[in-house]
This record gives sequence, C-alpha cells and structure tokens, in this order.
Amino acid sequence: MKRFIFILSILFQGILLQAQSISGNVFERIDGKKIPIEGAVASWIGTTQAASSNSNGNFKLTATGITDKRLVVTFVGYTPDTLTITTNAIKVELKANNTLKTVEVPWEREATMISARTLKTEIIGDKELKKAACCNLGESFTTNATVDISVKDAVFGSKEIQVLGLAGAYTQLLTENTPLITGLGQTYGLNYIPGTQISTINIVKGPGSVIFGPESMSGLIDVELKDPTISDKWFVNGYFDEFARKELNVDKAWKLGDSWSTLVSTHVDHYAQASDRNRDKFIDMPFLTTLSALNKWKYSSRGLFSQNSVKVLREERAAGQGDFDFTRNDADIFAYGQKLKTNRIEVYGRTGYVIPTARYQSIGVLYSLVTHEQDGFYGLRSYTGTDRSAYIRALYNTEWAQNNSLNIGVSFRAQQIAERYDTLTISKNEQMPGAFIENTYTLKSKVTLITGIRADKLNDQTFITPRANIKYSITEFTAVRGSIGSGFRTSNVLAENPAILSSNKKIVIGKLAPEQSLNYGVNLVHEFKLDYRKGSFGVDVYRTVFSNKIIPDYETDFQAVIFKNLIGKSYADNIQIEAAWKVLKQIELKLAYKYLDVYTLLGDTKTRQPYIAKHRTLSTLFYESLNRKWSANFVWQWLGEKRLPKLDPYHTAHEKAKFSDFSMSYSQFNTQLTRKFKKWEFYVGMENIFDFRQTTHVLSADNPYSRYFDTSYVWGPLDGRKIYTGFRYALK
Repeated sequence: MKRFIFILSILFQGILLQAQSISGNVFERIDGKKIPIEGAVASWIGTTQAASSNSNGNFKLTATGITDKRLVVTFVGYTPDTLTITTNAIKVELKANNTLKTVEVPWEREATMISARTLKTEIIGDKELKKAACCNLGESFTTNATVDISVKDAVFGSKEIQVLGLAGAYTQLLTENTPLITGLGQTYGLNYIPGTQISTINIVKGPGSVIFGPESMSGLIDVELKDPTISDKWFVNGYFDEFARKELNVDKAWKLGDSWSTLVSTHVDHYAQASDRNRDKFIDMPFLTTLSALNKWKYSSRGLFSQNSVKVLREERAAGQGDFDFTRNDADIFAYGQKLKTNRIEVYGRTGYVIPTARYQSIGVLYSLVTHEQDGFYGLRSYTGTDRSAYIRALYNTEWAQNNSLNIGVSFRAQQIAERYDTLTISKNEQMPGAFIENTYTLKSKVTLITGIRADKLNDQTFITPRANIKYSITEFTAVRGSIGSGFRTSNVLAENPAILSSNKKIVIGKLAPEQSLNYGVNLVHEFKLDYRKGSFGVDVYRTVFSNKIIPDYETDFQAVIFKNLIGKSYADNIQIEAAWKVLKQIELKLAYKYLDVYTLLGDTKTRQPYIAKHRTLSTLFYESLNRKWSANFVWQWLGEKRLPKLDPYHTAHEKAKFSDFSMSYSQFNTQLTRKFKKWEFYVGMENIFDFRQTTHVLSADNPYSRYFDTSYVWGPLDGRKIYTGFRYALK
C-alpha cells in the first residue's frame, strides 16, 4: 500500500480538484503594444461574483458553482466583452469607446463579502486582513463574528478556532482546498500560515460539500494563499510590539513567460522577552522562534492549469517559570520548564484540464504529502511525536441534461501517527479510500440545489456521508439557504487537548470510536441601500447533533482526564445575527450578535459545555479617507459568562484566587491606524486597550510538580494591553 501511495503521488505531480477558478489578463493595444488595464471588472453573467484587475491587468475569479460559463469584462470608456470560458487562463483585449459620454460606474471589492455560491461562503479579503496586525492565521479573525479563537493551554499558548461553538477539530481546515493541517499539526497549526501569505479566507458553516471529505462537521475554512501570477514583484512586511515580538516577511514573485510564474515567501517570527505581570512565577507568553519558507510554481496554458508548492517550517517554543534556564534541553527539578521543537515539510499541488468540447468538462487531481516531527519535554516528562500523511483526490466535472453540473471523484488518505509521552504510547495508522458524487441543479437562476453523497472505508467499516444544500434567490438582493448533512472523523486526543501535556493529570484513554454528527441549518442574507449607501443583513440558525463524540472528562476524577465515547446526546445550537452598513462613504459599521448553547444530554440531565459563552457581540467601525491614504479600524467584542469546570477542593482551599461556577463577562477593544503611500504602508495599533486579563490561569503555580498543577483553566485573555507597529512595502 505504501508503494501504491508513492506511485500515485509521482504520477499525479501538480494536481487540482477541478477548475475551480480562472485567471485572466485585460489589456488594450496602443501602437501595437499591449498595455495592461487596471480596474477592469470581470463578472459571471447573471451573478454578483466579480473581480477587478490589478496594475498588471491580472485578475482571478472563482468558478465554483457556476453553470453559465459566460464572463463579462467591462471598463469605463471601453466596449464591454463577453466570453464563453473553456479554459482556466484567458486574455481579454478591450477597445476604447470614443463615443462614450462621461459616465462613472465604480466597483470596489468588499473587505468581507458573502459570495453568490449555493453554500453560504464568507470571503475575507486582504483588505479586511490588513485591518489588524494579522501575524498568522490564528490572528486573522479579529474582525469576524463567525469564527472564534480560544486559548487551550495557559503555558504554551496553543490556540484553536471555533465555529458554531464547537472545537476546532470539528472544522475542516484546508489550504488551497488541501487538508494539510491535520493530526499533530492541529495543536499549533494556526501559527504555521503567516497572515501576509493569505490572499483570501473562505468560511462555510455546516457540513459543506462532499468533495472535500467527511470531516467538516461544524464548518469549513479554506485558506487561499497568494497567486504567483498576480502577486507583487516584491513584498516586505515588518512587525514589532512592546513585548519585543518581531516578525519579518519577504515575498518575491517572478513571471517566467506567458505560462509560468513562481513565488518565494519567507517568514520569521521571534519572541524572547520574559514577562510575569500576574506574579505567579510563570512567564506570561511562551518564547517563540518560527522560520518558514514557501515556494509556489504555477503553469497555465490552453486549458491546462497546474500549481505545486513546497513549504518547510521549523519552530521552537519554550515556556515555564521565569527562573528556568531556557538554554538547556532537559528538565530541571528545581524550576519548571517546557520546550518543544517542530520540523515540518509540506508538498502539495493541484492540476486541472478543461476538455475543449461544446459541453463544459474538466478533470483534475489534487495531492499533498506532509511530514511532521516534534520532540521536547513538559516538566519532568519527555515527549516525541511523528506524523506522516498522504492525500490524493481525483475529480471529473461535466454539464449534463439541462442546468445540471456533475462532480464524480475518488480520494485516498493515509496517515501514520506515533506519540510517546512519558510512559504513554499512542499509535495511529489509518488508510481511508473514498468515493463521492455531487450534482448541482440550477433553475432559472432562482433556485440552486446541490446534492451529494460519499462513501469512505476506515478500519474495515464503511461510512456513508450524504449532504444537501439549497439556495433560493427571493429577489436579486435577498437569498435564503438551507443545508443538512452528516460527518465523521477520528480524534487525536493529545494534539487536540494540549493542556493535559503540561498538567500533571493521569491520562486515561478508552477504546474510542469515530465521532459522528448531523448538522442542519438555514440562513438569510439581504442586501439593501439606505440613503444610497450599501448595507447587508443576515440571520443564521444551525444545530449540530452528535451520535458519538469524544468527551474529555475532567470532573469525574480531579486527578485524571478520561477520554471516552459519548453517553447520551450532545448538541450545539447557534443563532447569529449580523448587519453592516456604509454610514458614510468613508465609514462602515458592522454589528453582530451570537447565541451559543453547547451541551450534553444524559437522560433528563443537561450539562453545559465549559468555556463556551452563551452570548457574545462584535462591533467594528472602519474609516477610510476619500483619497484612501488614511484608514482606521476599531473593534469591540463582548463575551458573556462561561461555565467553568469543577475543581479539586484543594484549589479552593489553598489558592489565593476566588473560584466560582461561572466566569465573569468581559469586553475587549482593539484599534489600528494605517497610512498609505505609493509603495509603503505604515500602521500602528493597540490590542486589549483597557488591559483586561484573567489573572489566575495556572493552578498550583507555586508547586508545578504536584498532582494539582493544571494549565487548562483558561476562560479569558491572558495577554494584557499590547501596542504594536509595522510597515508594508509592495513593488507592483
């Protein structure tokens, strides 16, 4: 089987699931020379999906869910052109219209927008990402209400995303449609993607498409990185904050002829300043050094598209008591310390070909190969872990009958994980072949129905995953969507619960079955104009029901954490209301409220999930001057109380802090000011302006080698107020 996987990975070098996007170049001819047109708008006919060309005349536009392949390209003062798309790369020559009167039709890509796709997809663009420092993927959702970020470990500071109130493991995280951050990479994977490498982030609530696999149980997040074809020739980003965290990103793009382009992106993140503001003898933030380099190659010509990437990463993080000698590579019985070194290599790509026939057809293949190694120690306990994974997916897309588009494909995933933590050994060897079929039916641009089913075989057991999504356009500006579907996954208990490695609890792991769930929900999106200024309003209602869920039990035995299968039922209910409006041409206001009820039901006993706030709000106010040289962003987030787990009576008797059944509610305020020049941008910002912090988060910090030591007690922000500054330089 290993040889078979290896042969497949060689045969399918370069690979793409399907022709999901097209790239193009818009130009005019002056004296026989091609002159690029900046600001031309390309849009799919009959939809609101559009993209504008950059200073080189290049644009990129998604083709997902598009059945009418006619593309309209327009620019003020030029005759529009309509093309029927049969390839992934096009060139469009526009001609000046000398008879056109002075008419201005402005178009501007929104910083955050809801796509016209059948699945409700929030698209976060680079304009939105620049409203905050956005040093990595985990810091890219500051202004987004759908995705929450929570801290899992008070010492090492690992973070996870949460969608619909569920842990990050239930949200499928993709990089350019590829499942790279899985297994052991889940613990610190949000740090592995620098914010400056991100082009767009696509967020889907609920089960999503069967094409990408069965793991998207609460949602899907796909991160699209910079495209070598339309990237800046040079890009440099520098960041520095008052705690002496430093970051540098340098990108270089080359266009090698009409068909080839490449991008090299390097990233350095370093922090090594000890701070102990709550005086518990533990440093507040872990020491961190991250080095990574990404190289992307892209080929596009005559219906053939191929993009392949290689990424290498090395990360070292250390934490513990301030008097620990962090230069040493082993434990110290007199001072508590932790160290973890990670080496990671990713090779992935996609290739697609549009078959030149009258009826649109395409074939594509996508692959990834990942090796992940980490070793270190947590106090007196050593840790080593290795993760080897391979993934391949092949797909055929065709239009058939009338208004139908069909996707048929197969996939194969293999993963080997080996972990040793003190005397505990965990091994995982999975091979999962799968097949899927999905049909998209469109009726007069009013109704779009996507139905799909996939079958996966895991450990001699076959899992069937059906899913359906529907969109009904009530008017041009109002759409209702509904979705329902099941999902399943296998858990990686240590990677998903990193705090237990730091804590001195006994780890008990039973025989764990795959987790299974059903998710269903509806949402409404309405776009409007009030006083000639654009706005939008949306309501989401979702429920997730688990038939099996892995429950980390901290409360049955205070000295142990017990991982076991769900007894009873587990639910996650979500209601989100969000509105945005251009108060003035330069000012945009966004307001959001979210209700989360995540609980387990055993008989008539309802147990609320700890560390989840039932109520939370988010408000953002963005200002941009008329000449677009100045911009300012202000964010206010409020979180209601959270249920806290029961603690060992020892803590209530011996800790100085006062403990209760619920946390306090709190607010956080962030702001950033940006000044743009022709090639430079300078920004300065402040996070957590009023310095709200959870002051007690390491339990038994005065005796870290005792059985009561616990680093999982995190319900609020650990970092205090932070002032930062930085710059961006771009050579078009």
